[in-house]
Amino acid sequence: MNGRGAWLRLWYLWVPAGVLVLLNVIWLTGLRGALLGRGSLLAKQVSEAEAGVGKLEGQLRQLEQTARALEELQANLDELRERRLGPMRERLVPFLKEVVTRTQESGLQPERVTYAVRRETKTGLVYFSATYGVKGSYDQIRRCVYLLEDSPEFVLVDGLGLRGDESASSLTVDVQLNVGTYFSDVDERILRQLGVNEVTGGE
Repeated sequence: MNGRGAWLRLWYLWVPAGVLVLLNVIWLTGLRGALLGRGSLLAKQVSEAEAGVGKLEGQLRQLEQTARALEELQANLDELRERRLGPMRERLVPFLKEVVTRTQESGLQPERVTYAVRRETKTGLVYFSATYGVKGSYDQIRRCVYLLEDSPEFVLVDGLGLRGDESASSLTVDVQLNVGTYFSDVDERILRQLGVNEVTGGE
C-alpha cells in the first residue's frame, strides 16, 4: 500500500481538519483586512481631527487678538471721553479761552460771537459751536485756522465763510469762522449765561 492510497482511504480524518484550517486562514485574512481598513480610517480621522484642532487654535488666537484690540479701543475711547470730551462745566471755559487766545495769536480779533448747542442722539455727546467774525489778511486767516486745529482743547473748525468784498485788490478780508467741540454732557446754567436757551437735537 502506497502512501497516497492511505491518505485517500483516511480522507474522513484529514479533510475536516484541512477545511477547518482553510476557514481559519480565510477568517484571519478577512480580519486582517478589516483591521487594516479600520486602521486607515482611524488614521484619517486622527489627521482630520488634528487639522480641525489646528484651525480652532488659529481662530482662538485671532479671537484673543481681537479681544485685546477691543480692550485697547475701549480704553482709548474712555480716555478720549474723559480727557478730550469731558463735562461742559469743566471744559467750556478753557475751550472758549483757547479759541480767543489762538485767534489773537494770529493777529485777529474775534467779533460778533454767537453760540449754538446740539445733542447727538446716536453718541449721547453734546456739540457746542461758536461762530464769530474776524478781519485780516489771508495769511492771518490761514494761521488762525492752523492754530485752532493744532489746539490740545479739541477744537474743530467747521466752516469758514468770506464776507463783504471778495475782490483780489482788497488786502483785508472779512471772514466768519465756525468752530466747535464735543462735551460728554450739557450744563443748562452755563448755557443760560451765554444766552443759549434751547438745545436742539441732531443725529
